[in-house]
Amino acid sequence: MNKKCFCCFNNINKDDNNDELLQDWMEFRFEKLESNLTDEDRKHALNYDTFCEKILDVITDKDSDYVSDILDDFREELLNYSIYWNEKYYKAGLCDIVKLFIAK
Repeated sequence: MNKKCFCCFNNINKDDNNDELLQDWMEFRFEKLESNLTDEDRKHALNYDTFCEKILDVITDKDSDYVSDILDDFREELLNYSIYWNEKYYKAGLCDIVKLFIAK
């Protein structure tokens, strides 16, 4: 992680620094969250593979490859959708908080 994300908050109002600073923060948070999963976190994990197996179990063999490909595409779309909206939500929140502290 780039250390500047802890020392450049005074530059948050400059648009050219926002993306890089916020991206550094997102990478830092992802690393922290990924390494500190609790049992409760694991309990709420999406068991996508289990759902896929259940669907493929009721599909005929001749259609299973086609359905499997569609499920893989859906997984990719779902992941991209989640990443996009989570990053947008948390970046906006972090930016608001930093601007609030700077204004005080």
